[in-house]
Amino acid sequence: MTDPIQSALRQHNSGRIVPFAAPHTLAELLTQHAQAALSLSGADRSAWNGQIVEAGDGILGLAHWDGTLHLDRDFVLAPLHDLYARAGESRPSITLARYRDALLTLLHEQSHFLGPHGSTQEAARDAFSTPGAQALEEGVAEAWSHSHLDAYLRLLSIPHHAPGIDGVATRPSYQAYVPATVALTSYLDERRHHPPGSALTLLNRQTTEGQWPLVTDLLYRSTTLPRLVPYTEEPEIRHDLETHLRTAFQSLEVLQLHPQDLAAHRSHATLRTALATLDQRLEHLANAFDRPRTPRPPVQDLERTR
Repeated sequence: MTDPIQSALRQHNSGRIVPFAAPHTLAELLTQHAQAALSLSGADRSAWNGQIVEAGDGILGLAHWDGTLHLDRDFVLAPLHDLYARAGESRPSITLARYRDALLTLLHEQSHFLGPHGSTQEAARDAFSTPGAQALEEGVAEAWSHSHLDAYLRLLSIPHHAPGIDGVATRPSYQAYVPATVALTSYLDERRHHPPGSALTLLNRQTTEGQWPLVTDLLYRSTTLPRLVPYTEEPEIRHDLETHLRTAFQSLEVLQLHPQDLAAHRSHATLRTALATLDQRLEHLANAFDRPRTPRPPVQDLERTR
């Protein structure tokens, strides 16, 4: 008997699928889902190499550094096959939730492949091992994917095949990281007087390599420091601010072992404390650099030494 999931993978990986206006089969979805994610994100490029394989045990989804997408059969590929096999039928909420979670995994993993022009997977992989990088990367991918999932479903015409799917609520994964990420990006939006979700979207367009530098830049430019701090001292101050936030995110990794509700509570509390301390640091820096300074004597009054 033919395995429909392996058959869909073979069709997709062969490159023989010709995209229609919207996917009508699992193979067509696998071919079109990445472009929909890229279009929705506004990123410059995707590092996906176009190949999809079944994930190994214990892996729901994986955006591999070589550009290959790994997807679990039972929790991702099988529900998506069922979605199209029963297209248009009325289904219970629990089934629709399984579809949403599977589609969220597609969007989340494709978010990991996104980046600006000139970015590389090699540089992203190196950055992934630096303090706080994994927590921010996973938090951004999950928070952004969850908040944009309904728009993603509409782009792929999923509600046409699974009526009612856009009315089912599901909870984000990575509760150790998502509340902290939302707290940080909301803080940046408020400081910059930008609409909610703006910083999150900007970070989602970056690879791991660019995310923390972008956070630091958005933060620094939201203060009065750029007009107060001498350019020679700016790199050190930026480094100190980034290190403070990276350290907070690094501390979140142990929460992965906690129950989801407890992890979420402590994730949010950790960032709330870190941001309160950050505000104090920024106020101290602004006061320190805003003090009148003794003017330098004119050049012509300086003693000549040579």
